[in-house]
Amino acid sequence: MTSTPASPPSTLTPGGSQRSLSFARIPPSQHVVTTVPLTVTPASAGTASPSSSSWSPTPTSSQRSAATSAQSSPEGPRGRLQPQSSSPPSLKLPEATMAVKSTPTPSAMSEAVAMTKGPGLIRRISRGAANKLTRRRTSTSNANSRDNSSGPVLMRRRSDSKGGVENGGGPVGFNNDDNDEDAIDEANGMIDMNGIGEAIGLSSKGPTSGIRDGGIAPLIPTILKQGTLLTKVTKKRRRNLKFLLDIDSAKVIWDASKPSTKRFYIDDLREIRKGADAQNYREEFGVPAEYQNRWFTIIYADQERSKGRPFKTMHLIASNDYVFELWTTTLENISKYRSDIMAGLAGSGDRSIKAHWRREMDKLFGAIPHAEEEEKMNLEGVEKLCRNLHINCTKNLIRAQFANADTDNTGYLKYEHFKNFVTRLKERKDIKEIYRAVVRDHRVGLDLGEFLEFLRGTQGIDVDSEREHWEKTFEKAIRKFRPKGQTQPNAEDPSSLRMHFEAFSTFLSSNSNSAMMTWRPQTVLDKPLNEYFISSSHNTYLLGRQVVGESSPEAYIEALQRGCRCVEVDCWDGADGQPMVTHGRTGTTKVLFSDCIAVIGKYAFVSSPYPLIISLEVHCNAEQQVIMADILKTVLGERLLLEPLMTNTCSLPSPEELKNRILIKVKAPGEEGTEESAHSTEITGRQHRSLSSPFSRPVILDNSVISSPPLVSSPAPSSPPEWSSSFWETGRGSVTAGTGTSVSSVTDDSDTNPATPVSLQKEKKKARSKIVRPLGDLGVYTRGQKYRGFSLNESRSTNHVFSFAERTFDNLCKDPDLKAQLEKHNVRCLMRVYPSATRITSSNFDPNKFWRRGVHMVATNWQTYDLGTQINNAMFAAGIDRTGYVLKPKELRKTKYGAELNNGVSAARMKKDKKLLKFSVEMISAQQLPRLRSMGSDESIHPYIELEVFCADDKARGVASGKGGMDASARNGMSGIGSPHRRRTKIVYGNGYNPTYNDNFTVSLETKFPSLVFVRWTVWNSADGRNYGNTNAPLATYTAKLDSLRQGYRHLPLFDMSGEQFLFSTLFCRIKKEEALSLECHDARSAKVGTLKQFGRSVFNRTLSIEKRRSKEDVS
Repeated sequence: MTSTPASPPSTLTPGGSQRSLSFARIPPSQHVVTTVPLTVTPASAGTASPSSSSWSPTPTSSQRSAATSAQSSPEGPRGRLQPQSSSPPSLKLPEATMAVKSTPTPSAMSEAVAMTKGPGLIRRISRGAANKLTRRRTSTSNANSRDNSSGPVLMRRRSDSKGGVENGGGPVGFNNDDNDEDAIDEANGMIDMNGIGEAIGLSSKGPTSGIRDGGIAPLIPTILKQGTLLTKVTKKRRRNLKFLLDIDSAKVIWDASKPSTKRFYIDDLREIRKGADAQNYREEFGVPAEYQNRWFTIIYADQERSKGRPFKTMHLIASNDYVFELWTTTLENISKYRSDIMAGLAGSGDRSIKAHWRREMDKLFGAIPHAEEEEKMNLEGVEKLCRNLHINCTKNLIRAQFANADTDNTGYLKYEHFKNFVTRLKERKDIKEIYRAVVRDHRVGLDLGEFLEFLRGTQGIDVDSEREHWEKTFEKAIRKFRPKGQTQPNAEDPSSLRMHFEAFSTFLSSNSNSAMMTWRPQTVLDKPLNEYFISSSHNTYLLGRQVVGESSPEAYIEALQRGCRCVEVDCWDGADGQPMVTHGRTGTTKVLFSDCIAVIGKYAFVSSPYPLIISLEVHCNAEQQVIMADILKTVLGERLLLEPLMTNTCSLPSPEELKNRILIKVKAPGEEGTEESAHSTEITGRQHRSLSSPFSRPVILDNSVISSPPLVSSPAPSSPPEWSSSFWETGRGSVTAGTGTSVSSVTDDSDTNPATPVSLQKEKKKARSKIVRPLGDLGVYTRGQKYRGFSLNESRSTNHVFSFAERTFDNLCKDPDLKAQLEKHNVRCLMRVYPSATRITSSNFDPNKFWRRGVHMVATNWQTYDLGTQINNAMFAAGIDRTGYVLKPKELRKTKYGAELNNGVSAARMKKDKKLLKFSVEMISAQQLPRLRSMGSDESIHPYIELEVFCADDKARGVASGKGGMDASARNGMSGIGSPHRRRTKIVYGNGYNPTYNDNFTVSLETKFPSLVFVRWTVWNSADGRNYGNTNAPLATYTAKLDSLRQGYRHLPLFDMSGEQFLFSTLFCRIKKEEALSLECHDARSAKVGTLKQFGRSVFNRTLSIEKRRSKEDVS
């Protein structure tokens, strides 16, 4: 054994300077095992250390006295850990992380109501609802099936330490051609940790592979494989545990006796926070600042989605700076390397194939010296490797391609044969047909003129306006596939360039040919703020359910990275004088208001430079409101808008004028000394509740029953989660506490009963807000206003915002005149709508219901990836829309009805013209569809694709019709809100790798809102390969706004039901769209043509009769 000359010190003071590390590559034949004199504890050290007031994450002196060198025990110290308290049953998403509804059972809500009311009711209701969604827990066999995976199947949204988004943070933007060769080149530049350890993917028995052909993997410190002590910090306790890195299965384990539960997979890693980026967590847990340099927070995806959370956080403290650097750097390098080689395999480069081959050979031979000619793989090894690479095709296909690649008939594949095998497996016959139809001579290749004509005629691209861009794209594709040693073609002679099939195929699957429209830099958002739809979130701080969920600043980071431009902060009094953020009067956890604002300030503009709106729901007393105002001003600084940009205008500024500014949405401050109205409605009980809480006592407005929100129909009980049924029928009228203080006056919510006549409201004394002036004055352009009627003067100021719960909004729209006034209001002023308090599982409504009325901020529960979130994401997914601002259609921005709307107008005069939309989708094929986690290795996928069309029109017959495939729409022929038009492809038996469909769907749609039409593709797995039964499970989904889709041949990315994009699963289709046709003009033309035809027939018939009469006279 040898040791490095500069080993790290055994202990470092908490505030000690970080040791500088030097990294260098070592020759491939050299195997260095370094003895690191890092003190670790013997068996007793694994015992959970009790939480104490004196903070010391390092081993005690008694533990140090018995410590041994890590090298002295190859197994490492094995700790005996105290059993942890069992966690509540997890809310597990079914296989492939897609939500599958179970067999119909009695409603969880009915069981919840039947529970005995008493302490813990809220928590029991929430758990009961969660347990009803699924009773199954992940089996150990399913969890361990990931141990052999060669890399991730999902694109994880990651952010760097400066808040920048690595993957773009958006729902689209896959780029296969940029992620194969370049990815491996970057991997070659990864650091070696002083030559300590082994390359990732190697067996623990073998030496490091060093630098070999095909790329070098990051080297793994041996000390991490043996295990090091880290202090795991939670709110309840702090424990010194041994963390070890399992190389073969790419996971981190902190309890060797429970490797299937006390672990996380590196492929689930989203981010490692350290230093100032993790400061809010360190302060939240009361850890002194002297440990900040050794504190790191690991954020990883939660496959079980316990309590509805999409991810988990783990907080750790290293014993010294050296161990801190080992863990953080190694985990980040492994995660990036595994992702890059999988992305490279999905592309067309050979280096990823070489890297996978090299890893398999290193596992096979280990430290045994061998010649390269001895490296080979039999059929069984190839089948296993295909499973590890997530190539989900039948064994028959693998065997057939294996036989074709085994040209020597030896029963083995060497590297060149293996490369041929992978190339054959990835061959795209569907694209080859397109290529042959486009090129004149496929032996010569596609020239520039043919390529541009293909873009212009087939893909529907305006080539002439961006000719230079497409010429560069053409040259880049050719350069990428030029054989080594080939001379550079004459750049001044474009006619000498030729695009062959490989380059053409890669172009079609690249980001240059993405399904979504792109954003051009010259696009500006220069219309007033009220002319845009704004991407908005409800209860943004929650990671999961509404009643017993977790509040965390991470939820704000997630939303802001995804382009949200209006986040919500619910503020309540903190016990220590510091305001807290939580869902009031529920079982949700609390987080400091200052932490939330700090995170919002840091990530406010990582995905969009356009203004961010912070919607405050304030329940704090006057003193803590002042603290809130100070925090906002201090943390946000100059970005916080404190006064109007211009005072001589009556219109709102544009997003362009408000770039990089933060707006506060808060109620206006009240006048000093003003008493509340004695006529305010009162409720019994001592404590008022948050009006966004489902446990506000209902106010009986009348004897009528408030209707439930409309439900979006589902093809079968196993369809993806869409809409949740209503819970308590809670009236949301004006309510006050027993003290006479208006609850709604200090909240963000609007709770006015729309059935209350305006004349009655005028009789009441105007209630004053309880927001203090330092806080209320921050509402410059977004000042919350209590709704009392659209005809009042306060409803005409341009800087006010009305907020409505979905049910209150629905009740308003039942009155035709009020609905017309509401739409008129939304032309000039802002409005926000949020989900009903009955949606305790964080389900969502259909945003189209509110966008069609011109509502600007339709706030949804982003933590739930149901249909409502999918449609909301699609609205803000393409081009300039990704900034979080979408220009409303012209009919919702301008009005031709004049000022008479201020006093009411007949609904007939507000009738919008209908348009006829026609489009077609040719479903050609799918690529590398994901498997269900419960499936055995011998089971096959039987996929079919379902296409759904959602519009914003009221449900009626004849709204939508279609041809092709199987019609799976409602039997009564109704389409519209809550009832999409639905069609299905055939079922492809036993092929989830490259199923071919060639089904052509044609859809016709009559709609008043052509810009609010959305299309969703869902990939389903037929249980028996023959039927579209109720037991079928969804595999993946993709939703797009029809306006945003580009025509031509496109690859559609696919997402799991957590909203994570699959790395290489796509749908290949051809999209054609026709220009929208006004039905009034169409009917007028049809009527005119019909009149001419009738006139022509009469003239023609009269001519015939005259000719017949003459012929008879001639005969006679």
